[in-house]
This record gives sequence, C-alpha cells and structure tokens, in this order.
Amino acid sequence: MKKIYSLLSILFVAGAVNAQVNVTYMVDITNYLAAGNTLLPGGIRIGGDFGALAAENAGTAMASWSPADPTCALTDMGSNVWSITVTYPTASIGMTQPYKFVNDNWGTNEGTDTTNTIATGGCGTDDGGGNINRTLVIPDADVMLQYCWDACFKCDGSDPIVLGVENVNLVSGVVVSPNPVSTTAAISFNLQAAAEVSVSIINMMGQEVYTVANANEVAGNHAYSIDVTTLPAGNYVYRVIAGDAVTSGNIVKL
Repeated sequence: MKKIYSLLSILFVAGAVNAQVNVTYMVDITNYLAAGNTLLPGGIRIGGDFGALAAENAGTAMASWSPADPTCALTDMGSNVWSITVTYPTASIGMTQPYKFVNDNWGTNEGTDTTNTIATGGCGTDDGGGNINRTLVIPDADVMLQYCWDACFKCDGSDPIVLGVENVNLVSGVVVSPNPVSTTAAISFNLQAAAEVSVSIINMMGQEVYTVANANEVAGNHAYSIDVTTLPAGNYVYRVIAGDAVTSGNIVKL
C-alpha cells in the first residue's frame, strides 16, 4: 500500500495546468504468459470509459469500453511490454478514469472476480457486478505508468510510475524547440534555486536513450541542447531533473 501512496503523491502535486495531459498506459504480460495464457491475434487492448473523458489516441476520439476498436489498440514495445498514450483535455483533469487491459477482446481481460488483485492491491475497484476495473484520477501533468498484468505494480514488484512530476515549483517554463525535431532541439527552463540538473530522453518502454548532465546550475534561465539524430522516429518523453524536482513532457522525433 505504501507504493500506491507514493504514486498518488506524485500525481497530485500542484503545477501549471497544461492545455492537455498525456497518460501513457503500459502493461507487462510476462507473468500472464508464464501462467500458461496465450497472446491472441488482436494483441493487447484497453477498455475504459474513455468517451466520457473526451480521451483521444493520436488525435482520434477513443471508443468507450470497446477494446476491439482501433483506437484502443496498444503497441508492442518488445519484451512483453505493450503501450498506449491517451490524451485528455484540461476539462478531464481530476476526473476518474476506469479502465482495464484486454487480451484481444472481452473474455480475456484483467479484473475478474477470480483475479481481484487490482481491487485488493489498491489501484482499482470492484463494482459488485463481476467487474474489477483499474482507476486513475487524471493528473494535471503528463505521466507514464507500467503495470504487470492483473497487478498494481511492475512485474518486479516496484512502483508503477515510470515518469511523472514531482516538486514542479523548482522548475518552471519548460519549452522544447523545435518539437517535433529531426536533429537537435533546445530544452529551456527556469530554476527557482540552485540545483544539480540532468536532462534525458525516454522511449516508450521507459528506457533512457539520451542524457545530458550538469553537476550544478545556479538559479535562473537555462537551455540544454539535445541531439536526437540517431534515435528512431517516434514519440518520446523528455525529463528534466533538478535536485528532487522532476518534470516531463512529450517530444516527437521526425
């Protein structure tokens, strides 16, 4: 339960509200397959009340409770990890998103009365009608989460948060230019106080693929140049760490 509190403390830190929020949902099916289950032809999907929260996938409105819909398909990231990034409008911040991961379609999904570890683990609820759904209160900043199938943590038992925001008051005014980027971009920001700083790029599997570090920076405006020339085209997350402050956002490599 302590880890769930840790997750909530990160998600509810006050910060500047963005025009939209991106939540990357990832699920590791390693243990699910090891238990004798088979990955079905449709791959891993997600079902949830996405329409009520005006959620979008790559600019297209997502269907509610319809994992077979194309907008609800996750991408195979390798190593049994599947991922989808869902975009929510400002109006949905603070609302609760019920959802669950699905193997191809209903009937092969998480959260049944016989596997209720989502509810007992504290990351979901049992509706009393045979459905156990994951729940997430939409945060006011981008977040990336990775769960083990039918569990509230990663498959190694660690906290599910891969990337989020903590103590954002120390770092403000983060701007990435250009974005999308094909070669190099500048990540600029303001420090409210002196701090040790590092800037990194994270892929959709949560792996750090590029890092620039500085032992210490004084308070004031700063800009770090990042070179993404050798990275494959696609969606990434930038992360700025300043002391105990962590802030992040999306960056697209052309």
